[in-house]
Amino acid sequence: MTRTIVPEARDSIPPELCAEIVMRTALLAHGAPRSTGPLRLPDELARLLDDSERRAHALEHAGGGGDEARRAAAFELLAAAVSGLRLAGQGERGELRELVGDAAAAVGVSRDAAALLVFLHALRMPEVEELAPQHAIEHVLDLLVELGPAEGVSLWTAPTPARLECRGQAGDAATTRRLRSAARILLATGRAPVQASSHVRAVAVRRWEQPFGALAARSRPGATGELSTYLTEAAAALGPVIGREALYDQNAARERSLVAASERRLARLGCDLHDGPLQVIVALAAELRLARAEIASLLPHAERELVEEPFDQLAAHVEALDRSLRYVSHAVRSTVRLERPLERALRDEVDAFAARGSAAATFAVEGDVTELTTSQKIVLLRVTQEALSNVRRHSGAARVTVHLRGNRSFVQLAVADDGCGFDVEGARRKGRLGLSGVLERVHLLGGAVEIRSEPRRGTRIQATLPRWSAPADPDTAPLYAVTP
Repeated sequence: MTRTIVPEARDSIPPELCAEIVMRTALLAHGAPRSTGPLRLPDELARLLDDSERRAHALEHAGGGGDEARRAAAFELLAAAVSGLRLAGQGERGELRELVGDAAAAVGVSRDAAALLVFLHALRMPEVEELAPQHAIEHVLDLLVELGPAEGVSLWTAPTPARLECRGQAGDAATTRRLRSAARILLATGRAPVQASSHVRAVAVRRWEQPFGALAARSRPGATGELSTYLTEAAAALGPVIGREALYDQNAARERSLVAASERRLARLGCDLHDGPLQVIVALAAELRLARAEIASLLPHAERELVEEPFDQLAAHVEALDRSLRYVSHAVRSTVRLERPLERALRDEVDAFAARGSAAATFAVEGDVTELTTSQKIVLLRVTQEALSNVRRHSGAARVTVHLRGNRSFVQLAVADDGCGFDVEGARRKGRLGLSGVLERVHLLGGAVEIRSEPRRGTRIQATLPRWSAPADPDTAPLYAVTP
């Protein structure tokens, strides 16, 4: 399956942000203090710059604080800012290179040296390691074009000797016949080809010391000598990414099998509840009404009130039991196909919860929550259902918030209430912590769950899943978490 990445549209970097980055880089390199006046920047960009600067200062102090340590910290700051801007969708073509050039002039180093240092630092940013594999590939190739000498670059793999696949591309004319031919020769022979064009280079991306992919690029005029260095460093960064992606792909079939089996059990449970206990409750309610009418007919009118109140209470209990079981049946046999957007499915769950009058509920979405696997969508749906069920049954909350947030590295769901709360550690010790089945499924997908609660101060449940997109299996029928 071809996984060619389509370049994203990007916003221009605000001029005031460029000026702030250049100023902080220069002041850090020269050991000068910085004024702490307020930045007139969006909150997210201001946090990005502040976090990058704090990390750079920590590295400076760890290095002893001399001129070399300060300069290394300055380029760490610049690389973190450049990488963060790119991941945030900032920077039109050429803007990052111009930003690095302005910072280099302010620090007093050559533009080419600054670009290489920033490129090397950016490849090793922790944020890049957390990216889903396909987004990490996109990011590295993008940096090659924006900071390096590549005019166009593409990543190729050969699943079979006769089949070549483009896994990602960046820049102009990145998949031309010449680049494709260079990649094919390298993957077939294990050696870089002798190029008819001096502007084309190819290097191997290795996994377990074996060539697994090929980076092929065409250099800008006059920059061919530096291209191989950039490609070699990029290939070293992409090796672990491709290895991680291969592990994800190998586990995809097992993941789908496990989730499908679990969902089938839940669907069967929902059907059994509907066809069994719920029908018995309906019959019981009818028998109670009949018994009440028959007993009342045998008593004098003045004494009928003595039996009506107990029958009313029994009828209320039966009605409540019926509502609860129907809610459980609905939850485990949800009402929509998984192709439905996750945001819509969760919003429906929150609306259904609020409609029952248990508590006021709000739902918010932040960032990108698309491109999730079937398993991830099911797990996040189940976490929401279980958390809202616990709120309804135990918390006595007046308000509940459900917040779904996604970026290139992870997707995160948080359910918070203002209810009575509980002692989390005490519940763990006694084995009474709910959500156990859902927590296992989150962990199965490589995620983590955090539960924060205190008596009389509410509860917050947060589930975080790493982002990746497993390849689709055309032979597998669509999986349903819910049925109409």
